[in-house]
Amino acid sequence: VITVGEPLKGLKAANARLMLETFGPTVYFNASKLSDLTIVLYLLGFSSSDVRGLRKRRWFDGDGPGGSAAPTTTAEGGAPKESSKRFMVQVSAKSRKAGQLSSIFQPLAPVGTDVQLTTIRQCSLQDGGMCLGLDLTVLKEKPDVVVKNLLYACQQEKMTIVDVNDSVKDFNWKSRYANRYVLALVQKPNISSTCLCEVLGAIGSNGINIIKIERLSARDICSLQFTVGLPDDLTSDDFASKMVEVSKRQGADIAIQRDDLERWMRRLVVFDMDSTLIQQEVIDELAKLAGVEAKVKEITEAAMRGELDFFGSLKSRVALLKGHNAEELFAKVKANLIFTPGAKRLCTCLKRLGFKTAVISGGFLPVAREVQRELGLDYAFANTLEVDETTGLLTGQTSGPVVTPQRKRQLLATIANVEGCEIQQTIAVGDGANDIPMLHAAGLGIAFCAKPKVQEVSTYRI
Repeated sequence: VITVGEPLKGLKAANARLMLETFGPTVYFNASKLSDLTIVLYLLGFSSSDVRGLRKRRWFDGDGPGGSAAPTTTAEGGAPKESSKRFMVQVSAKSRKAGQLSSIFQPLAPVGTDVQLTTIRQCSLQDGGMCLGLDLTVLKEKPDVVVKNLLYACQQEKMTIVDVNDSVKDFNWKSRYANRYVLALVQKPNISSTCLCEVLGAIGSNGINIIKIERLSARDICSLQFTVGLPDDLTSDDFASKMVEVSKRQGADIAIQRDDLERWMRRLVVFDMDSTLIQQEVIDELAKLAGVEAKVKEITEAAMRGELDFFGSLKSRVALLKGHNAEELFAKVKANLIFTPGAKRLCTCLKRLGFKTAVISGGFLPVAREVQRELGLDYAFANTLEVDETTGLLTGQTSGPVVTPQRKRQLLATIANVEGCEIQQTIAVGDGANDIPMLHAAGLGIAFCAKPKVQEVSTYRI
């Protein structure tokens, strides 16, 4: 049962704990502070795309992506003057220096509002040079004279005139962004020429236009980002499925996202623990120390493949640990944790960037808290093994709510609610079948070195 509102308000600690153990997660909601009950939809099993679809029904019809472009107007807001003329100018220079652009634009100063600068873009080149692009409209008599003076100033600054185009048609900027996506390509240690050739071939063969290519990696070229425009007859799902085949053949990771504000608005990152943040399965490590490794490992592998019910498999594995000293077992496991390469650096960078982080594991709380401490995570949720308070031995049972696949999804939504962000602003990372509901609920779900079943149902894979 998921309770919504302020069910714990006024309760003593013992009663609040009892309620949480009885009913599971609560979603704090106060209408005077929060105005949207949408979060409940996620707890009911809706994905972020479902909720986005529901929200769109509230939007007013109007000029969306692909709508008509606004006409060019004068500075006074009227129609374009008959004598106006539009130019696209491209220039380059072999060196950069302070005041360079100021000198170029001096000829435009006397003209004042009779020149409308629509776009300006400068790019610094690796060899010390630069290139500059201008889109301007001249609204006065003899517009060619104005541009001639501009080009003369460029020559004085020893800049090369690459192109001057005075037959530019009005451009529909909305249509340019209507079907725009970013493709991230990662291959370690470097992106091979073979891989790059096949990626570019796949892009070209599908009639996709490349708008921009950027290097994401600081040193070696192991990561590139392509900004592309998909044709109207190609869906992002079809494009993604084709790139998956390229990814498999080349041993590279490829991710495709819509190029919009939403991808920059992530605020919460939630990780699975076993085989994600750490390279071990905690239950297997406990079983190894308890002398029941073979039996437990067989049950674990079947569960992660989705062949066994998670709750039943957990119960069976925990029962095999009965009679062992809990403190000794967990102390040995924590002392021998092997973190996934890059985990500490990733979590440190996320924290510096202001992200909230959490580990939600179907493993056990003592280890999850150790991982939380080591990586500096904000939250840690996992199962609790019941311990006999008299002897300190494991009873073979769990205590409190079990972190099932559905509870992982609920905890993701609950943390998002506590942090004041929407579920589509979250990222979830996991590898097992029990992570699938959480991966689907998050705004960005990443299957990390995941089992085949998880990869099949995940949009993003590493």
